[in-house]
Amino acid sequence: MHYGWVHPYYDFGMSQRATEAASDAASAARSARSMSERVGDALDRQALIIRTILTFCERKGLFNEQEFRELMNEIDLSDGQLDGKFRPQHGPQTCPSCGKTNGKRAVSCMYCGTQLDDRPVM
Repeated sequence: MHYGWVHPYYDFGMSQRATEAASDAASAARSARSMSERVGDALDRQALIIRTILTFCERKGLFNEQEFRELMNEIDLSDGQLDGKFRPQHGPQTCPSCGKTNGKRAVSCMYCGTQLDDRPVM
């Protein structure tokens, strides 16, 4: 037995799902674009702050540009690569209360909730 009249309803359902998927994708793209713009704004703000600090220090005679570049290269090499990036090497953290291992970015123990020790700034 052939139910030819069912096929148009099936196509309508597929079309409806495709429309919903396209709408979801457009929404996700808008969200990603917005997040990207916020990250760009934050980076621009950080660049302004860093430039201000560097100019202030240079005007106060704390260092000159050449000294700064040499120190920047020294710090850049501290992670093993002269690549214009700084990636400190931190491993997993052990909870002082329960002794279990937590991720390297954890702020509190995921097992018992104890606040983990702050990482050293330097």
